[in-house]
Amino acid sequence: MCALNACHNYSFENKKRVNLEMHWEHGEDFLHHPDDPETIIQRMEWLHDQYHLQDDVLLTHVYESDLFEHGNVNPNKKKARFYFDSEAYDPTGTVNNDWIFKPEVFVPKRKKIVIWTPTYNSEPPRLWKRFLTNDDWHDIIKLLTWEGWILVELTYRTPVRDAFKQIQEADFVVCYDGMWHYIVRNFGKPLFIPSWEGITSYNTPQVIRKPNRHQTMEFFSDGGEGFTPNLTEMKVKAKQYIDTLKARYW
Repeated sequence: MCALNACHNYSFENKKRVNLEMHWEHGEDFLHHPDDPETIIQRMEWLHDQYHLQDDVLLTHVYESDLFEHGNVNPNKKKARFYFDSEAYDPTGTVNNDWIFKPEVFVPKRKKIVIWTPTYNSEPPRLWKRFLTNDDWHDIIKLLTWEGWILVELTYRTPVRDAFKQIQEADFVVCYDGMWHYIVRNFGKPLFIPSWEGITSYNTPQVIRKPNRHQTMEFFSDGGEGFTPNLTEMKVKAKQYIDTLKARYW
């Protein structure tokens, strides 16, 4: 989704149709685990269908690409996180990747909190993404089940349509930095992430983040009256972000 966002933003700003060529080191049918409900290719294709001005970016795939180190036999190609044939961006830098879903997928929110933790990730995230323990996450979940909130926990195996729907209907989201966070970004949902890294704010500009365990647990307070002003802060920041996106891109 980071790549899709960057290409849609570039297309919009430059009034040009973009061909996004995704390179994969595996084949089209690759599953990380046999129990996975869908491939990453299927997820990307389905999510792109939810994008505003979807036809402005043509999505193509290169499987078992020779860009990857173990199979790079092409001396004219160097693996980078991205590059533009037009040399529009420096591949060692960052791109503007603000974008938004199409208007018809925005629905009224419900009294629902969506959460995901590193516990059920496909592989252990980087250390800065998991300075909270499983017990800490459990305590946060207990604190958030107040005043009749519906709490939905996602994992990386949640089918993409279900994850999308849960975030689509959510009032706010609490998670670690990863997995489904770009869906949260493109909906402009209120968001909290425990993180000390600046990349978190780049990936999710509406985020409220805290850099350590103490400040994170303090942020949720008692899950009730003590948490209310912090939730208001999340909602105000998220509304400012999504209103800006709607005004610019719709």
